[in-house]
Amino acid sequence: MREIRIFPTRQEYERYVFSEIFSDPEIVNHPFYRRLIQFVLDGKAPLFYRESDPTEYRNFSAYYHFILDRQNYISATLRSMYFLHDFTHMLFYYPHDVSAVTQEEFEEAVILSEYAASNETEVLIHYRMPGLREKVFPERRILFDILRDRGVNQPPVHSLLHLRKTLIERDVLDPYFFQDPNDRSAWETLKSYAGNGAWCKHRMREIRRLRNPTEYFYRFLTPANYERVLSSYESLATQESYEQITLRNVRLAFELLGIADPPTTFAACLDEVEELEGQVLVTTIKP
Repeated sequence: MREIRIFPTRQEYERYVFSEIFSDPEIVNHPFYRRLIQFVLDGKAPLFYRESDPTEYRNFSAYYHFILDRQNYISATLRSMYFLHDFTHMLFYYPHDVSAVTQEEFEEAVILSEYAASNETEVLIHYRMPGLREKVFPERRILFDILRDRGVNQPPVHSLLHLRKTLIERDVLDPYFFQDPNDRSAWETLKSYAGNGAWCKHRMREIRRLRNPTEYFYRFLTPANYERVLSSYESLATQESYEQITLRNVRLAFELLGIADPPTTFAACLDEVEELEGQVLVTTIKP
């Protein structure tokens, strides 16, 4: 990690996120996505950094509320959708305390989060924002196209979650959904998620056990209720809550990396975050 950004005030932080991170005005000003982003800022306050090691490109550090500021997207829309995918992940529960969950519980939390985040940014966003699909990989068939071709209106979140799980983990629906040879790429993409279980086993072994895991509890939603909650969400965040969560994030990074004497105040974070420069929060991306 390098150039880790911490802003002294919540107002500066939010201004940066809503202009520099989410640079597509249609996405950032869409009522649902504006509330989704705000919920994550209020409850997780992720820190952004530039890449210092090639493994950081796909190491899923967003689970620990540090997000790689990728610079290689060809459009503001694709860049914003990448961040939106990570922000959707951060709506949900992630078991930082690996001593308190079984392997099966860890896998369920992580895999359901991935299914829900992928549904949101590969399917539901195209229902919520008509016309967006033509701007995003129009030459590639995705699950949204298959549903649209069958005249399916925007499906409920829980139904789509069940559908994705079935399509990835079983073959029973394949003859109905993948009749067109042009849909082979969509089929391959979905089936690639079947390896998530092996990835989860590796990730759980890799995570450093925390000395005081109850310190790192964050507000979260579920893959089944997030849409209902966000539909009427209003921010009550304050400067104090922003400072508390940012401090918690920096302390979590110190713990995961085994760095002694993590900061104890927000003011100290502004200087001591330098100790994270050049560190790789998660070193391995696959088993």
